[in-house]
Amino acid sequence: MSPTAKLSVAVHGAEGRMGRLVAALVDAADDCELVALVTEPGRVVPAGALHPTLPAIGQDAMGAMLPPGCVVIDFSLAPALPGLLAGVAQANARLVSGTTGFTAEQYALLARHAERLPVVHATNFSIGIPALQMVLQLLARTLPAGFNAEQVETHHTAKIDRPSGTARSLADAWSRVRGGEPVPVHSQRIGGAVGEHTWTIGDQEETLVLTHRAQSRQAFLRGILPAVRFVATRDKGLFGLSDVLQDLGRTA
Repeated sequence: MSPTAKLSVAVHGAEGRMGRLVAALVDAADDCELVALVTEPGRVVPAGALHPTLPAIGQDAMGAMLPPGCVVIDFSLAPALPGLLAGVAQANARLVSGTTGFTAEQYALLARHAERLPVVHATNFSIGIPALQMVLQLLARTLPAGFNAEQVETHHTAKIDRPSGTARSLADAWSRVRGGEPVPVHSQRIGGAVGEHTWTIGDQEETLVLTHRAQSRQAFLRGILPAVRFVATRDKGLFGLSDVLQDLGRTA
């Protein structure tokens, strides 16, 4: 990419709440150009409904319509993954995905795709969640065996997956270091709650409580543009937001 060229970016899941926020984020970025909005297969949303000048194309048209080598940002639903990956592969595009609720088989499908094209996948694009994960892994290595952990995650009533993808990612990160039984995760779906993950870790003598709380959906946008810039420079591989932030720290 030349110093003055912009990154071509498409948004998959453009009709959703996060999709609309992401499209506005890309539109406002000096180094990105929003080139396409993508919705469900077989549908077209006319220009003016979601964006002043761009229509939303169906997922099945991605391969023919997207600029080769662009970056696709995905905030949709897990069942859309096979069609998404097919379209991304046809366009030789990079992928940044924040979709949650993937099964083990879907993660395997994403990993196989990443052997050919680069992917950044994160269950949460806020900056605080990777930091919380690193703290949890440090505690998992450090605390004596008598300490046990439980997690409570709270989201709005429209959130489908339970527990949240972020809660599962945090629990997996703890277990990879700590081993033993899986961490119990308790889910709450209350009103318009944006997102909160609280860990309580303790033994008979001491208790630690760690909480990450998103005050608004804007928190979930903070890592997206860094991820777009990161994935645009990779040839292949499956990366997380921690990889993006560590790379950002090295180049700052």
